[in-house]
Amino acid sequence: MTKSNMATRLYPRGQYGILAAAVVTLIVLSQVVTKSSSVNLLNLWVVYSIAGLGFFWIFALGGRFAFSQTFMMALGGYTTAYLDSLGLPFVVCVLGAVAVTGLGGVAVGLILWRTEHFYFALGTLAVAEIGAVVFGRTSTFTGVNGNITGVGYPRIFDYELRTDNEVFWLLAFVLVIVLLLTVWARRSSVSRQLDAVREIPVVARTVGVRVDSWRLRTLVFGSSIGGLSGALITHWQGFIGVDSFGLDLGIGLFLIVILGGLASHWGVLAGAAFYVLVPELLSGLQQYMSVFYGALLLIVILVFPGGLSGLFDRLAPKRRGTPRSREMEKS
Repeated sequence: MTKSNMATRLYPRGQYGILAAAVVTLIVLSQVVTKSSSVNLLNLWVVYSIAGLGFFWIFALGGRFAFSQTFMMALGGYTTAYLDSLGLPFVVCVLGAVAVTGLGGVAVGLILWRTEHFYFALGTLAVAEIGAVVFGRTSTFTGVNGNITGVGYPRIFDYELRTDNEVFWLLAFVLVIVLLLTVWARRSSVSRQLDAVREIPVVARTVGVRVDSWRLRTLVFGSSIGGLSGALITHWQGFIGVDSFGLDLGIGLFLIVILGGLASHWGVLAGAAFYVLVPELLSGLQQYMSVFYGALLLIVILVFPGGLSGLFDRLAPKRRGTPRSREMEKS
Protein backbone atom coordinates (compact mmCIF):
# COMPACT_ATOMS: atom_id res chain seq x y z
CA MET A 1 0.00 0.00 0.00
CA THR A 2 1.40 3.37 -0.94
CA LYS A 3 1.90 6.22 1.51
CA SER A 4 -0.93 8.19 -0.09
CA ASN A 5 -3.35 5.28 0.32
CA MET A 6 -2.33 4.93 3.94
CA ALA A 7 -2.97 8.64 4.49
CA THR A 8 -6.39 8.26 2.91
CA ARG A 9 -7.30 5.57 5.41
CA LEU A 10 -6.05 7.62 8.34
CA TYR A 11 -7.71 10.83 7.19
CA PRO A 12 -11.03 10.02 5.46
CA ARG A 13 -11.58 11.95 2.28
CA GLY A 14 -14.67 13.88 1.36
CA GLN A 15 -15.42 15.22 4.85
CA TYR A 16 -15.64 18.84 3.75
CA GLY A 17 -17.72 17.79 0.77
CA ILE A 18 -20.17 16.05 3.11
CA LEU A 19 -20.20 19.16 5.29
CA ALA A 20 -21.08 21.26 2.25
CA ALA A 21 -23.87 18.81 1.42
CA ALA A 22 -25.14 19.11 5.00
CA VAL A 23 -25.22 22.90 4.67
CA VAL A 24 -27.19 22.63 1.42
CA THR A 25 -29.59 20.20 3.10
CA LEU A 26 -30.21 22.65 5.94
CA ILE A 27 -30.89 25.44 3.46
CA VAL A 28 -33.29 23.27 1.44
CA LEU A 29 -35.13 22.14 4.57
CA SER A 30 -35.53 25.73 5.70
CA GLN A 31 -37.32 26.49 2.44
CA VAL A 32 -39.38 23.30 2.22
CA VAL A 33 -40.52 23.07 5.83
CA THR A 34 -42.93 25.94 6.45
CA LYS A 35 -45.62 24.62 8.82
CA SER A 36 -45.01 25.98 12.34
CA SER A 37 -45.15 22.57 14.03
CA SER A 38 -42.78 21.14 11.46
CA VAL A 39 -40.32 24.03 11.89
CA ASN A 40 -40.38 23.33 15.63
CA LEU A 41 -39.40 19.72 14.97
CA LEU A 42 -36.71 20.90 12.58
CA ASN A 43 -35.23 23.10 15.29
CA LEU A 44 -35.37 20.22 17.78
CA TRP A 45 -33.49 18.05 15.30
CA VAL A 46 -30.75 20.66 14.90
CA VAL A 47 -30.33 21.35 18.63
CA TYR A 48 -30.36 17.64 19.54
CA SER A 49 -27.78 17.09 16.82
CA ILE A 50 -25.56 19.65 18.57
CA ALA A 51 -26.08 17.93 21.94
CA GLY A 52 -25.50 14.52 20.30
CA LEU A 53 -22.21 15.70 18.80
CA GLY A 54 -21.09 16.74 22.28
CA PHE A 55 -21.88 13.25 23.56
CA PHE A 56 -20.14 11.79 20.48
CA TRP A 57 -16.92 13.53 21.54
CA ILE A 58 -17.13 12.02 25.01
CA PHE A 59 -18.35 8.54 24.13
CA ALA A 60 -17.25 7.75 20.57
CA LEU A 61 -13.96 9.69 20.58
CA GLY A 62 -12.98 9.64 24.25
CA GLY A 63 -14.37 6.16 24.89
CA ARG A 64 -16.25 7.06 28.08
CA PHE A 65 -19.97 6.87 28.78
CA ALA A 66 -21.06 10.03 30.59
CA PHE A 67 -24.56 10.27 32.02
CA SER A 68 -23.59 13.80 33.05
CA GLN A 69 -24.27 15.21 29.57
CA THR A 70 -27.86 16.15 30.43
CA PHE A 71 -26.58 17.77 33.63
CA MET A 72 -24.22 19.88 31.50
CA MET A 73 -27.10 20.86 29.23
CA ALA A 74 -29.12 21.93 32.26
CA LEU A 75 -26.12 23.78 33.73
CA GLY A 76 -25.69 25.66 30.46
CA GLY A 77 -29.39 26.50 30.34
CA TYR A 78 -29.54 27.77 33.92
CA THR A 79 -26.31 29.72 33.53
CA THR A 80 -27.49 31.55 30.43
CA ALA A 81 -30.89 32.22 32.08
CA TYR A 82 -29.16 33.66 35.17
CA LEU A 83 -26.85 35.85 33.10
CA ASP A 84 -29.83 36.98 31.02
CA SER A 85 -31.60 38.07 34.22
CA LEU A 86 -28.61 40.33 34.90
CA GLY A 87 -29.23 42.11 31.60
CA LEU A 88 -26.17 40.76 29.79
CA PRO A 89 -26.21 40.42 25.97
CA PHE A 90 -27.27 37.12 24.42
CA VAL A 91 -23.80 36.26 23.09
CA VAL A 92 -22.22 36.91 26.49
CA CYS A 93 -24.84 34.73 28.18
CA VAL A 94 -24.20 31.82 25.82
CA LEU A 95 -20.41 32.11 26.01
CA GLY A 96 -20.70 32.27 29.78
CA ALA A 97 -22.76 29.08 29.73
CA VAL A 98 -20.14 27.35 27.57
CA ALA A 99 -17.35 28.46 29.94
CA VAL A 100 -19.21 27.31 33.06
CA THR A 101 -20.03 23.89 31.58
CA GLY A 102 -16.43 23.55 30.46
CA LEU A 103 -15.36 24.11 34.07
CA GLY A 104 -18.03 21.62 35.12
CA GLY A 105 -16.50 19.09 32.75
CA VAL A 106 -13.08 19.73 34.29
CA ALA A 107 -14.49 19.19 37.78
CA VAL A 108 -16.24 15.93 36.85
CA GLY A 109 -13.17 14.71 34.97
CA LEU A 110 -10.83 15.40 37.89
CA ILE A 111 -13.17 13.83 40.45
CA LEU A 112 -13.50 10.67 38.33
CA TRP A 113 -9.91 10.83 37.04
CA ARG A 114 -8.94 7.19 37.55
CA THR A 115 -12.31 5.49 37.18
CA GLU A 116 -12.89 3.18 34.24
CA HIS A 117 -15.90 2.09 32.20
CA PHE A 118 -18.79 1.04 34.44
CA TYR A 119 -17.55 3.05 37.43
CA PHE A 120 -17.16 6.20 35.35
CA ALA A 121 -20.72 5.80 34.05
CA LEU A 122 -22.03 5.33 37.60
CA GLY A 123 -20.06 8.36 38.80
CA THR A 124 -21.48 10.60 36.09
CA LEU A 125 -24.98 9.25 36.76
CA ALA A 126 -24.53 10.29 40.39
CA VAL A 127 -23.45 13.76 39.22
CA ALA A 128 -26.58 14.06 37.06
CA GLU A 129 -28.89 12.96 39.88
CA ILE A 130 -27.25 15.27 42.43
CA GLY A 131 -27.46 18.11 39.93
CA ALA A 132 -31.17 17.53 39.36
CA VAL A 133 -31.84 17.75 43.10
CA VAL A 134 -29.70 20.87 43.53
CA PHE A 135 -31.25 22.61 40.52
CA GLY A 136 -34.72 21.86 41.82
CA ARG A 137 -34.03 23.42 45.24
CA THR A 138 -31.63 26.30 44.56
CA SER A 139 -34.18 28.99 43.84
CA THR A 140 -31.67 31.86 43.70
CA PHE A 141 -29.92 30.43 40.64
CA THR A 142 -32.60 28.23 39.11
CA GLY A 143 -35.90 29.80 40.08
CA VAL A 144 -38.76 28.35 42.13
CA ASN A 145 -38.73 24.54 41.89
CA GLY A 146 -36.09 24.80 39.18
CA ASN A 147 -38.35 26.62 36.71
CA ILE A 148 -37.38 29.88 35.01
CA THR A 149 -39.64 31.66 32.53
CA GLY A 150 -39.27 34.81 30.50
CA VAL A 151 -35.72 34.14 29.27
CA GLY A 152 -34.86 36.63 26.53
CA TYR A 153 -35.00 35.73 22.85
CA PRO A 154 -31.71 35.26 20.98
CA ARG A 155 -30.43 38.62 19.79
CA ILE A 156 -27.78 39.01 17.09
CA PHE A 157 -26.54 42.51 16.18
CA ASP A 158 -29.59 44.15 17.76
CA TYR A 159 -31.90 41.85 15.77
CA GLU A 160 -34.15 39.72 17.96
CA LEU A 161 -34.96 36.21 16.73
CA ARG A 162 -38.55 35.67 17.81
CA THR A 163 -39.96 33.06 15.42
CA ASP A 164 -38.90 29.43 14.98
CA ASN A 165 -37.88 30.19 11.39
CA GLU A 166 -35.50 32.92 12.55
CA VAL A 167 -34.06 30.81 15.36
CA PHE A 168 -33.44 27.98 12.89
CA TRP A 169 -30.69 29.93 11.15
CA LEU A 170 -28.88 30.52 14.43
CA LEU A 171 -29.12 26.84 15.40
CA ALA A 172 -28.02 25.75 11.93
CA PHE A 173 -25.00 28.08 12.05
CA VAL A 174 -23.92 26.65 15.42
CA LEU A 175 -24.41 23.08 14.16
CA VAL A 176 -22.19 23.76 11.16
CA ILE A 177 -19.45 25.21 13.40
CA VAL A 178 -19.55 22.16 15.70
CA LEU A 179 -19.47 19.85 12.68
CA LEU A 180 -16.51 21.77 11.27
CA LEU A 181 -14.55 21.37 14.52
CA THR A 182 -15.38 17.66 14.59
CA VAL A 183 -14.30 17.20 10.96
CA TRP A 184 -11.04 18.98 11.72
CA ALA A 185 -10.38 16.68 14.67
CA ARG A 186 -11.21 13.56 12.67
CA ARG A 187 -8.91 14.58 9.81
CA SER A 188 -5.97 15.62 11.99
CA SER A 189 -3.33 13.59 13.78
CA VAL A 190 -5.45 13.97 16.90
CA SER A 191 -7.78 11.31 15.47
CA ARG A 192 -5.11 8.59 15.68
CA GLN A 193 -4.40 9.38 19.32
CA LEU A 194 -8.10 9.37 20.16
CA ASP A 195 -8.49 6.00 18.40
CA ALA A 196 -5.69 4.61 20.53
CA VAL A 197 -7.17 6.10 23.71
CA ARG A 198 -10.55 4.57 22.96
CA GLU A 199 -9.52 1.16 21.62
CA ILE A 200 -6.23 0.25 23.35
CA PRO A 201 -5.64 2.59 26.31
CA VAL A 202 -3.15 0.26 28.02
CA VAL A 203 -0.99 -0.02 24.91
CA ALA A 204 -1.39 3.70 24.22
CA ARG A 205 0.07 4.52 27.63
CA THR A 206 3.12 2.38 26.94
CA VAL A 207 3.95 4.38 23.79
CA GLY A 208 3.61 7.74 25.49
CA VAL A 209 0.03 8.72 24.64
CA ARG A 210 -1.46 10.77 27.48
CA VAL A 211 -4.64 8.76 27.80
CA ASP A 212 -6.08 10.49 30.88
CA SER A 213 -5.32 13.91 29.44
CA TRP A 214 -7.11 13.15 26.17
CA ARG A 215 -10.07 11.69 28.01
CA LEU A 216 -10.34 14.86 30.07
CA ARG A 217 -10.12 17.03 26.95
CA THR A 218 -12.90 15.17 25.15
CA LEU A 219 -15.04 15.30 28.29
CA VAL A 220 -14.53 19.05 28.67
CA PHE A 221 -15.16 19.79 25.00
CA GLY A 222 -18.20 17.50 24.81
CA SER A 223 -19.60 18.97 28.03
CA SER A 224 -19.12 22.49 26.67
CA ILE A 225 -21.05 21.55 23.52
CA GLY A 226 -23.78 20.11 25.75
CA GLY A 227 -23.91 23.37 27.71
CA LEU A 228 -24.09 25.28 24.43
CA SER A 229 -27.08 23.25 23.27
CA GLY A 230 -28.79 23.73 26.64
CA ALA A 231 -28.28 27.49 26.45
CA LEU A 232 -29.67 27.64 22.91
CA ILE A 233 -32.73 25.61 23.86
CA THR A 234 -33.38 27.90 26.83
CA HIS A 235 -33.25 31.12 24.78
CA TRP A 236 -35.24 29.58 21.95
CA GLN A 237 -38.06 28.34 24.19
CA GLY A 238 -37.78 31.14 26.76
CA PHE A 239 -38.11 28.62 29.55
CA ILE A 240 -36.07 26.03 31.44
CA GLY A 241 -37.09 23.42 33.99
CA VAL A 242 -35.41 20.48 35.68
CA ASP A 243 -37.66 18.01 33.86
CA SER A 244 -36.41 19.29 30.50
CA PHE A 245 -33.06 17.55 31.00
CA GLY A 246 -33.93 14.32 32.75
CA LEU A 247 -32.63 10.76 32.45
CA ASP A 248 -34.89 10.12 29.44
CA LEU A 249 -32.95 12.70 27.44
CA GLY A 250 -29.66 11.13 28.57
CA ILE A 251 -30.81 7.78 27.20
CA GLY A 252 -32.02 9.60 24.10
CA LEU A 253 -28.53 11.04 23.47
CA PHE A 254 -27.09 7.55 23.82
CA LEU A 255 -29.67 6.26 21.33
CA ILE A 256 -28.84 9.09 18.90
CA VAL A 257 -25.14 8.22 18.85
CA ILE A 258 -25.60 4.42 18.83
CA LEU A 259 -28.24 4.52 16.09
CA GLY A 260 -26.13 6.85 13.98
CA GLY A 261 -23.00 4.77 14.54
CA LEU A 262 -19.93 5.27 16.70
CA ALA A 263 -17.62 5.34 13.69
CA SER A 264 -18.99 8.54 12.16
CA HIS A 265 -20.14 11.89 13.49
CA TRP A 266 -22.43 12.22 10.47
CA GLY A 267 -24.54 9.42 11.90
CA VAL A 268 -25.46 11.72 14.79
CA LEU A 269 -27.57 13.81 12.40
CA ALA A 270 -29.50 10.73 11.27
CA GLY A 271 -29.88 9.49 14.84
CA ALA A 272 -31.19 12.86 16.01
CA ALA A 273 -33.69 12.98 13.14
CA PHE A 274 -34.95 9.54 14.12
CA TYR A 275 -35.19 10.52 17.80
CA VAL A 276 -37.23 13.62 16.98
CA LEU A 277 -39.50 12.18 14.28
CA VAL A 278 -40.47 8.80 15.73
CA PRO A 279 -42.39 10.16 18.78
CA GLU A 280 -44.24 12.50 16.42
CA LEU A 281 -45.12 9.71 13.98
CA LEU A 282 -46.15 7.37 16.80
CA SER A 283 -47.87 9.97 18.96
CA GLY A 284 -50.81 7.64 19.52
CA LEU A 285 -48.50 5.07 21.12
CA GLN A 286 -46.69 7.45 23.44
CA GLN A 287 -47.08 5.14 26.45
CA TYR A 288 -45.14 2.43 24.63
CA MET A 289 -42.19 4.58 23.54
CA SER A 290 -39.89 3.21 26.26
CA VAL A 291 -40.58 -0.32 25.03
CA PHE A 292 -40.01 0.76 21.44
CA TYR A 293 -36.66 2.42 22.21
CA GLY A 294 -35.53 -0.58 24.23
CA ALA A 295 -36.37 -2.95 21.38
CA LEU A 296 -34.66 -0.63 18.92
CA LEU A 297 -31.47 -0.60 20.97
CA LEU A 298 -31.44 -4.40 21.03
CA ILE A 299 -31.91 -4.57 17.27
CA VAL A 300 -29.16 -2.05 16.58
CA ILE A 301 -26.71 -3.73 18.95
CA LEU A 302 -27.41 -7.25 17.69
CA VAL A 303 -28.06 -6.69 13.98
CA PHE A 304 -26.46 -3.35 13.08
CA PRO A 305 -23.72 -2.76 15.69
CA GLY A 306 -22.16 -0.13 13.45
CA GLY A 307 -25.38 1.89 13.26
CA LEU A 308 -26.55 3.65 10.11
CA SER A 309 -23.06 4.87 9.23
CA GLY A 310 -21.69 1.35 9.67
CA LEU A 311 -24.39 -0.02 7.39
CA PHE A 312 -23.44 2.54 4.75
CA ASP A 313 -19.75 1.59 5.05
CA ARG A 314 -20.62 -2.09 4.58
CA LEU A 315 -22.51 -1.29 1.39
CA ALA A 316 -19.97 1.21 0.03
CA PRO A 317 -17.20 -1.32 -0.83
CA LYS A 318 -19.69 -3.22 -2.95
CA ARG A 319 -20.16 -0.09 -5.06
CA ARG A 320 -16.49 0.87 -5.18
CA GLY A 321 -14.80 -2.51 -5.11
CA THR A 322 -14.28 -3.12 -8.83
CA PRO A 323 -11.35 -5.39 -9.85
CA ARG A 324 -9.43 -2.41 -11.21
CA SER A 325 -9.83 -0.38 -7.99
CA ARG A 326 -8.62 -3.32 -5.90
CA GLU A 327 -5.63 -3.75 -8.19
CA MET A 328 -4.75 -0.05 -7.85
CA GLU A 329 -4.99 -0.25 -4.06
CA LYS A 330 -2.50 -3.11 -3.95
CA SER A 331 0.02 -1.15 -6.05
